[in-house]
Amino acid sequence: MLELIDDIQRLCLTHRFETDIQKALDKFACFEKCYPVKNMSLHTVALHFRLLRQNAYVISQDVFRKFMSDRGEIIIKECCTGHEDLKDILSLYEASHLAYEGEDILDKAKKHTTEYLDNVLLEMDSSDNYEDMKELIRHSLDIPLHRRMLMLEARWYIELCKKKEGTNLTLLELAKLEFNMAQSVLQQDLKNTSWWWNNLGLAKELSFSRDRLVECFFWSVSLMFEPQFSSYRRGLTKVSSFITTIDDIYDIYGTMNELELFTDAVERWDINSIQSLPNYMKICFLALYNTINEMAYEFLRKHGYNIIPNLAKLV
Repeated sequence: MLELIDDIQRLCLTHRFETDIQKALDKFACFEKCYPVKNMSLHTVALHFRLLRQNAYVISQDVFRKFMSDRGEIIIKECCTGHEDLKDILSLYEASHLAYEGEDILDKAKKHTTEYLDNVLLEMDSSDNYEDMKELIRHSLDIPLHRRMLMLEARWYIELCKKKEGTNLTLLELAKLEFNMAQSVLQQDLKNTSWWWNNLGLAKELSFSRDRLVECFFWSVSLMFEPQFSSYRRGLTKVSSFITTIDDIYDIYGTMNELELFTDAVERWDINSIQSLPNYMKICFLALYNTINEMAYEFLRKHGYNIIPNLAKLV
């Protein structure tokens, strides 16, 4: 069950099984009291720990004490020759990256497992055995799972599952369909925001500023990749694009006097205050004013709440 939940989350299918996953994790949340840790492998305990902690459940690092030596370090075999041994260490490595400040057991585990996996990978590179495990280790050492962008992780994990033994083929096919559907929606979102940005003309009018629409959109996808969040992605991309442009005005172009006038205009949110601004700031303020008001109108129409004060504070 734990590995199935992990696969579902890594394949970006959580929203399809949200209720079932929640029920399963609720049962596992009593982990320390209800499950005999002494009969579990290090891989199972580490996976329990990681899944619970990354889904905001409370679980103590003390679950690893059963595997500790008298020196206070988690015992790792001197020579890992089997697939299961490597799973133990890799699972502990991933779990250690969810440590809170001051959790010495996990801090030591992170240091130890990182060094160990680096050495193991060097030894394994000369062998053709465990290709899927070697790829997993390289991938994890590059960037641990906890710090990865879910949509990109799903794309990589789909390819790995095609080669991995014991893959749930039904789940894999669902993941492929889901990824293609999400990708299609994201491409349309990017098309729409690109049209808006080009039509706005800020990158052309303010040639000194960075044209970073795609990066801003990519950032929004890292926060909300599910197809149903299109409007939020587009809105966040617009706001972050303005933040980038205005940041350049403040950092590299505007004079102190101009910046004070611009700041006052934004804080007052008064269209009449632009008369005292230089032309390039008038263009930026009007574009910002119209975009924010348009976004606020759509939100007010759909949800009945005025978000202009909130959006104005963001920029």
